[in-house]
Amino acid sequence: METAIEKSKDLKKNIIYGFLQKLVTLLSPILITPYVARILGPNGTGIYSYSFSIVSYFIIVANVGIETYGQRVIAMHRGEKDFLKKFVVDITTMRMILTAICSVVYYIMLITLFSNKPLYMILSGLLIFTAIDFTWFFQGVEDFKLISLVSIFSKILYFILIFLFVKTENDLNTYTFITVVTTIAPYILSLPYLVKYLRGAGKVKINPFLHFKECMVYFIPTIAISIYTILDKTLIGLLVKGEYTEIVDGIEVIIKVSDLENGYYEQAEKIAKLPITIFTTYNSIIRPRISYKYAINDITSIKNIINKSLHFMFGLIFAAMFGIILIAKVFVPLYLGDGFESCINLLYIFSILIPVISISNLIGTHYYTPFGYQRISNIFLIIGAVVNLILNLILIPMYKSMGATIASVCAEIVILVLYVVFSKKYFNTKMLLSVMWKYLLSAIIMFIVGVLFNYLIQGYEFNNIVLLLLNVLIGAATYLIMICLLRTEFVKEGLKIFQGYIRKISGR
Repeated sequence: METAIEKSKDLKKNIIYGFLQKLVTLLSPILITPYVARILGPNGTGIYSYSFSIVSYFIIVANVGIETYGQRVIAMHRGEKDFLKKFVVDITTMRMILTAICSVVYYIMLITLFSNKPLYMILSGLLIFTAIDFTWFFQGVEDFKLISLVSIFSKILYFILIFLFVKTENDLNTYTFITVVTTIAPYILSLPYLVKYLRGAGKVKINPFLHFKECMVYFIPTIAISIYTILDKTLIGLLVKGEYTEIVDGIEVIIKVSDLENGYYEQAEKIAKLPITIFTTYNSIIRPRISYKYAINDITSIKNIINKSLHFMFGLIFAAMFGIILIAKVFVPLYLGDGFESCINLLYIFSILIPVISISNLIGTHYYTPFGYQRISNIFLIIGAVVNLILNLILIPMYKSMGATIASVCAEIVILVLYVVFSKKYFNTKMLLSVMWKYLLSAIIMFIVGVLFNYLIQGYEFNNIVLLLLNVLIGAATYLIMICLLRTEFVKEGLKIFQGYIRKISGR
């Protein structure tokens, strides 16, 4: 009788579930961020950003690369129940040991070093419960339905609780507690389903550090990535000096400039990376399928998947980048409220990350990781991390959050160049340009039309919401017309899906 793991997984359904999850994940911050930004302000947002960056280092060490390594191994052995049970038990035991060690160190630092002890105590929940996060297992067996449903539930819960209990700038700890609870809720809810997958397997002898060496291969890029995703915020907190007093709810409060700069950086990064989430979600769904195809040496299918992924990605990333640049000046004050005007210039620079990170992530998930070239990828990530660290140390003291933004973009561009240069068998500049040029040209024309429109309406008074909607509608219409005129594969594939849907509902 066919087991749950051995059942064939439908890739299209996985993509739908994955995007349903990410749609809720995207909508949640889109709807919540304006509210939280107005309630907590740049200062409260900055304090949370800096504190979260600190606990993130401990979580990274406790996870020691398990997510990527575990997902790949599960994907390659998903039909071997006895192997899977031993693997899960070994990995989980190692993770619990590492989590315990990291927690002890964290609490020692909390008692001796951290100033905002209640906030750091609440955040410690993320560290403690990371030991029972089995998302990597369900991704490996391609059970994206479960991942999606528990994630959607937690996001809806998060949404409701934030609006019910976060009312003033003094509710930072409440906001943090809600964030922690709704983050760990999916870990707990998915545990019974893990047991279901492994039921019937034989007894295992525990060897907690059997996979430690291989995990370290995947841990190195995690550390490298954290340097230019988390360390930026930590360094802003450490290197930006200055403070002043402000009256908040009748109380005199000391405001650190570093907290404000972290608040600007956090929100600008969050907005710019919303589109990136779509592509990284797609790539994470595809990765286990490519690992499986590679394990059975089905190279033709892999090349077909890569081609479709490229067209899907290029069909959206350049439009997203130029679109954000076009609407940033109107969107930021409308979306975040007063006090976040500094985010506009940050957003102009951050938007460059949309195509850069998306392409890098695709090459990494479609080539380096499933083909077993993680060590080479690690070298590139370390080089990017070193570039980012050096630039951060130079630029943050001079330009504050703008310096951190420039450093992040430069580091990601370095990694992308290295990825492309050393993946000539499947990706090269000529091949990428041949796929992307129609989409890039369409996005540039969209941007030019948008700039001309804004120039022509100067002198007319428009409500900001109306102006934003006009920019979005004109930009979207221009882009769609262009990709249709150029007959891109993105449009052709979309038409095939639409025609198939029409035939299905018409019964033909």
